[in-house]
Amino acid sequence: MGDIYAFKSAFVEQLKNDMHWDELSLFVITHVPLAAVLAWIASKGSSSVPIDYLFVGVLLMSIWNRVSIRVGWAITGDILVGTYDYVVTARTPLVVIIFARALALSVLGIFSGLVPLLVIVWISGQFIQASEPVLLVFGIVVGAFSVLSVAVVFAPLFLLVRGREGFFNVIRPLGVVLGGFLYPVAFLAPGLEIVARAFPAAWAMDAVILGLDSQGSLMEGARDLGICLLISLAYLSLTYVLLKKVERRVRVDGNMRAF
Repeated sequence: MGDIYAFKSAFVEQLKNDMHWDELSLFVITHVPLAAVLAWIASKGSSSVPIDYLFVGVLLMSIWNRVSIRVGWAITGDILVGTYDYVVTARTPLVVIIFARALALSVLGIFSGLVPLLVIVWISGQFIQASEPVLLVFGIVVGAFSVLSVAVVFAPLFLLVRGREGFFNVIRPLGVVLGGFLYPVAFLAPGLEIVARAFPAAWAMDAVILGLDSQGSLMEGARDLGICLLISLAYLSLTYVLLKKVERRVRVDGNMRAF
C-alpha cells in the first residue's frame, strides 16, 4: 500500500513541476510544422493508411520527446535540489518513483501532441479509419507503454554519461527514426532496420499498420504486439538492475554523487 501512495505522490508532483504552459507551448510549436508538412505529403496519396499511420506516430513521438528528455534528468534533478538522499534511501523502490514520473510526463506528452493531431485532421480532412479497431487500440496502448519502457532507462544511464546534453540531443531524434513514428522501419536501410528492431515501438507501429490496412492480419498484429511487450519488459528489467545499482552505491558506499 505504501508503494501505491508513493507512486501517486510522485505522479502528481511531476505533473505539478512540469505543468508550465510556456514549455507545453514550445513542444506544440516544434511539432506542428513537422506534422503539417508530413500530413500534406501523406494526404496526396490514394490510400488513407499513411495519414492514419502518421496520426498514431505523431502521438507516440510527442510522448517520446517529452519523456525521454525529462525523465533522464529525474535522478540528476534530485541531486541538484538536494532531495536525492531521501528518494534513494526511502523504502519505496526507486523504479516505482521513476516510472510514476515517466507516466506523468507521458500525460503531458499527450497534451502536447493534441494540437499537431488536430492539424493533421484539418489538412487531411479525415479522421483515423481502422480495419481492425481492436488491434489499432492495442497498438497505441502497447506502443505508448513501449516508449515509456525505453525512456526510463535514461534515468540511471544519464548519470553514467558525460556531455549529457549532447547525449540526449542525439538520442531523441534517433529514437524517432528507430521507433518508426513517422514511417515504418521496413523503409530503413537493412542494417539500420536490424537496429530498429531492438526498439519495441517499431513492432507496435507495425501492428498499427496491420490494424489500419484492410488486408492486415489480426494474428500477425498480435504477434508484433507480443514481441513489443517482450522487448519492453527487457528494457524495464535493465532499468530495474541499473536503479538497484544506484541504490546499492548509496547504501554500501555512502556515495550519493559519484555514481
